[in-house]
Amino acid sequence: MTELHNMLIKGKPQTDLEKGLLAYKKEQLLQIAVQQQLPIRKSYTKMKIVEQLKPVIVKQAVDFFAQLDSHKKEKLIDLAMGSATAVTNETVMQFQSSIESGYVFAYLANGTITLILPNELVSSIKQDTKPVINYPQAETQPLFLRQMKNAQKIYGTYDVHHLVSVWNSYFAPTMTIEEATQLIETVQ
Repeated sequence: MTELHNMLIKGKPQTDLEKGLLAYKKEQLLQIAVQQQLPIRKSYTKMKIVEQLKPVIVKQAVDFFAQLDSHKKEKLIDLAMGSATAVTNETVMQFQSSIESGYVFAYLANGTITLILPNELVSSIKQDTKPVINYPQAETQPLFLRQMKNAQKIYGTYDVHHLVSVWNSYFAPTMTIEEATQLIETVQ
């Protein structure tokens, strides 16, 4: 992990993801790209690096926030609401991985550290805190049901456990057995 003072941004806090990323030095942007597992050439300009980083950070934010514990999520929700302003070094250290990955910005202004969650990522943290929806996404329903019908045609029957395990190993929106059972019951 990099030292935290290397990831502090000096100046007025910005809530825009692009402006926050542009406030970093090129070396810091390259470190964020490494954290995001994004291959970036060292010859790229800061703007080119930010253009490549921005969509990756936005896309992976929901997954990253889903892995955080409830205490950190509550703090991030406070950041998203704008209620958390100046923070202690201990709080900043808790969010070090978030800062190093480009999901949260730590600004140093007038001797105080302020954590900022970019506007583009506010919806990601709110998405993650919503209750789990019992049904898979609308576009995955026909695909899952088609998979079930194909299994019925081939084998004469289907096993929900097998369908779910196959689904989860090949498709990104994972599904639980309960969700699959509810989906099948709505069709039959």
